[in-house]
Amino acid sequence: MLRLRFAVFALLSFAGQSVLAIDIVEIRKRAEQGDAVALFELGKAYQTGDSVPRDQQRAFSYYERAAERDYWPAVNNLAAALERGDGVQANTVRAEALYERAAAAGNMVAQYNLATLLLKRQGGGDEARAVALFRKAAEQGHINAQIGLAGMLQAGRGVTADPGMALDWLRKAAGTGCIPAKTALAFAYHRGNGTPANLPAAIALYREAAEAGDATAQYNLGLRYARGEGVVRDDGIALGWFRKAADQDFPHALNALGVLYARGTVAPQNLAEALRLYRLAAERGNVDGQTNLGIAYRDGTRVKADPVQAAMWLMLAAAQPSGEDARKALSGLKEKLAPNQLNTAQEMAGRWKARPPAQGSNSAKETRRCENG
Repeated sequence: MLRLRFAVFALLSFAGQSVLAIDIVEIRKRAEQGDAVALFELGKAYQTGDSVPRDQQRAFSYYERAAERDYWPAVNNLAAALERGDGVQANTVRAEALYERAAAAGNMVAQYNLATLLLKRQGGGDEARAVALFRKAAEQGHINAQIGLAGMLQAGRGVTADPGMALDWLRKAAGTGCIPAKTALAFAYHRGNGTPANLPAAIALYREAAEAGDATAQYNLGLRYARGEGVVRDDGIALGWFRKAADQDFPHALNALGVLYARGTVAPQNLAEALRLYRLAAERGNVDGQTNLGIAYRDGTRVKADPVQAAMWLMLAAAQPSGEDARKALSGLKEKLAPNQLNTAQEMAGRWKARPPAQGSNSAKETRRCENG
């Protein structure tokens, strides 16, 4: 079950993310005099642990003092800390209000963050407003906003679909050297979004991004080798790229790697390892991982057969737009379940929550190499 599941991930932006060696004594002296820029720089130092011990609470305190002086990068970082709960109890209401202030003042990082916050709301939030905010930030050169705007234009979310314009924004973002933008541009060339499909160009970009460590590109490149699309089919090379992406806790790759271990065509068959990988992918919400895990419980493949567990995982997968296989499997399974078993499975599915990426994995770290706030 090796199917492409591509997504562009929205990333939270902190202003001034790259902190170089600083004269902490001089900055502290200026901060004590109430200098807003120095207060902000001191907050960044404590946030990142540059020249001082990392301390999120002290970072928050300095951002708060700089924000009181309407220093907009500090207002954004204060809001981001409140949204994440860094050094303070999370408070998305206050975070949104602060983002609003900084965004209205023209701060592109806050415009981007406010857009992503709106899209996180139940039901998708105010998509049209998110598009407008992405556009304002993109026009100022915020790279992730350019990627976000391209995604909205491709999907027609909050705006009339315009694949050509989306492609222009992706090219602009990729032209900065942004690796995730290159992956997104590769997908556009691959699928012919806004341009005639160009698989060689897509594979070249996938390879460039994959070699730079981008898990999405590693998975997509592995999938090309697994399918023989644009390259000579080679399950060994596919396995290598899937492993690299799976090592970053990328859910699609975890499932794909499980499929290869289950097949045993390129690596020794290991059904127990396949089951473990399916579970990791399923717990992170991957539709194929949930389907494969559900089928394993249904059939008793390297695990004790459990129709209730099977039904729960298949229900979760079936609820996703791309859960066609799960819907078929669930339909047949339901006929064999007693009413109380079906009710239990439904209750379990209702309580289920996706597990976050493993601590320390690249997926758990919000990549900021493309942000220029």
